[in-house]
Amino acid sequence: MQRITWSDLPSPGATLASGVSSGFVSGLLIGGVGGRLAMLLLRLTSDPALHGATTDDGFTIGVFSAQTLFLLGVTAGLGILGGLFYLIVRGWIPDRRRVIVMMVFFGIVGGAGLLRPRGIDFTKLSPLPLAVAMFVAIPVAYGAAMPWLTERMLREGSAIRRGRWTWIAGLSPLAAANVVGVLVLLIALVVWYVGRSAPRTIAAWRSGVATWIGRALLVAAAVASGAKLVGDSLEIHS
Repeated sequence: MQRITWSDLPSPGATLASGVSSGFVSGLLIGGVGGRLAMLLLRLTSDPALHGATTDDGFTIGVFSAQTLFLLGVTAGLGILGGLFYLIVRGWIPDRRRVIVMMVFFGIVGGAGLLRPRGIDFTKLSPLPLAVAMFVAIPVAYGAAMPWLTERMLREGSAIRRGRWTWIAGLSPLAAANVVGVLVLLIALVVWYVGRSAPRTIAAWRSGVATWIGRALLVAAAVASGAKLVGDSLEIHS
């Protein structure tokens, strides 16, 4: 069994921190703050009687409360998961196409997850085309910002790689996730150790066969979500 020392950790730690911190920031600002701004706009364009109504996610329209802070925490957490997902799949995507591919992928998958034809968000709020457009635009914007930030943090000489301790600061958002954050760190450590002890596993993951299988899975997920997105959009406007 190979011995792990502290000097072994900064490089893989910085890689993990790049996905965690970029996902956290993008999820918080775009999903959380952007989502609340979208709801504010829809409140202003909808029937004033909806002020104080409860949305599909259990939040009160037009009211800033502890629920709002909880929403920001949820979107930040989902953003972290998106950042970790990107670290897993980025090797399957050509360098120059990563941002555009993630914009399309998150826009389709995220939009399909956010649109709920029978919910108050898409039956009472108006205008409906604006509601649909904004709830698709939010994951699209996240899909653009998160990989863009991640790639810059992954560069040699970036702030997160420059010092011996900066990567730890990049992992700090995991502390707010409590047990889940610890689990993410443990899984990442196991994956890194296996790859270090058995380099063939890394070679297999980066092989042409694995790359094309991964791309096929991404396309399949996008097609399935796209069908749902189109169906829900038609139902909302029917």
